[in-house]
Amino acid sequence: MASATDLWIKVPNPLFGVDNVGFSVRYATGDPEGGATDVPFFVEGEAAIMSRLAERLRLFPARELFVDCSLSGEAYSWTDPIALTDEVIVMAFRDQSLSATAEDPVQAVRNRLRNQLVPLAFPFLRDLVRVADLRLSPVISLRLALEDSPEMELSVPAQEILARNGERILTDL
Repeated sequence: MASATDLWIKVPNPLFGVDNVGFSVRYATGDPEGGATDVPFFVEGEAAIMSRLAERLRLFPARELFVDCSLSGEAYSWTDPIALTDEVIVMAFRDQSLSATAEDPVQAVRNRLRNQLVPLAFPFLRDLVRVADLRLSPVISLRLALEDSPEMELSVPAQEILARNGERILTDL
């Protein structure tokens, strides 16, 4: 059960031309130790499209082949995606800002802050483009909710998330 300090972020229809795939992420915002490093993502959609998406999500754990992970804000990885059903995949964001021995302690602190402060939907969306080369919808809607607060909805142009959009349209794969 979610506590009052659990933050939910839901992103419906983030992929261009696909109306039946979305994802949600839930993470504790009130952990004073900041110890939780794996944050679960649930990707849901129609079975036929999810099988195509699953192939692209399998690239996420090897993101260092596509992204320079030594750059600021890149101190994270993804666990292997696991299909819970043919319509639901779960994977986790893994904060690596504290696990790596940092040559630059200032950079390590920046990475830690970024991993804690930037809504985790954004790294996932960026990696859908950078790793999976999927095209995002022109406008991304995010719904944020705390258990005892009203849900907020934000709309962000895709070019505000990442300058270059992906080339592949999921329905064409």
